[in-house]
Amino acid sequence: MQYKNLLSAVAATCSVGIAAAQSSVTVFGKLDSGYVNKIGSKMARGDNGMGEGAQSRIGFRGTEDLGSGLSAFFWLEHRLRSNTGESTAVRFWQGQSIVGLKGRWGSVSFGRDYVAGYVEVQMTPDPFIHTGVSSMVAFSNGNIGTVRNDGAVTYKLDVGTFGLQAQVANANSPNSTTLPAPMTVRRPKGLSLTYRAGPVYLGYAYEDPGGRHDHWHFATARTEVGAVTLAGGYGRGRTDALEKRRSWIVGAHLSTSSGRLKLVYGDLENTSGHQKISRKYAVGYNHHLSKRSFLYVNVARDTEAWADKTGMDIGLQHNF
Repeated sequence: MQYKNLLSAVAATCSVGIAAAQSSVTVFGKLDSGYVNKIGSKMARGDNGMGEGAQSRIGFRGTEDLGSGLSAFFWLEHRLRSNTGESTAVRFWQGQSIVGLKGRWGSVSFGRDYVAGYVEVQMTPDPFIHTGVSSMVAFSNGNIGTVRNDGAVTYKLDVGTFGLQAQVANANSPNSTTLPAPMTVRRPKGLSLTYRAGPVYLGYAYEDPGGRHDHWHFATARTEVGAVTLAGGYGRGRTDALEKRRSWIVGAHLSTSSGRLKLVYGDLENTSGHQKISRKYAVGYNHHLSKRSFLYVNVARDTEAWADKTGMDIGLQHNF
């Protein structure tokens, strides 16, 4: 009897080992801290001083092999302020909170996620990847689109050199970073298409944020010439107040043996009223200490800002 119990225990242990081999969970994150002097900081107290060039975060992602080419996956990501330990938003899993299935047919996920094409298209021409005082997010979405949607159903498919994303999200759901937030009257939705051939990358994204009249189109292109990466983007759209907007961005970065030099310029205009909303340029440098840690200094200037047209951030970032 004891022998049978021993065999059962060994079999159970092996089963657990097999199941574990079919699953994986990764803990990842970013800690960023330094000094920040924001553009327009005189308009809001507390914007200058110790801060971060990029939002610090900790996250968990994992997959499980379900067999027959099918797998389940999840992604949970929390955002925090490294200098205080506080959360950056009301939502604990502000970054992402999704669960989904993936197969040969693509993947479908459910939960709080980036809008379709945000990472693959809108971030492409910005060498600062939408972080810190040099962020070009306003030019990528025209201050019309959002970054994430709650209650989203997202479909993704990659076939050879082509990529497709489609998303629809809950209506009457706040989708900004903090609460309270504007409520949508229709279901937010989006679509993106990408194409990659060697060093050439092309992308297009359409976003309907869910208002009565607002929408945004954005196209981007990127190429690599040796150690230099060149990129550009162009957007057009309309706000819920029927104001037409147009934007364009050009960016570049140069990779060296010790770091990366970044340059970008963006222009955002209200074409209905022939008025400049923002005209911004930025330069920055990352000095690599290792594959995961670097020192950075970035300077940006917005000639259309009401006050403190120049901003900067300097600090240390570690990724794990």
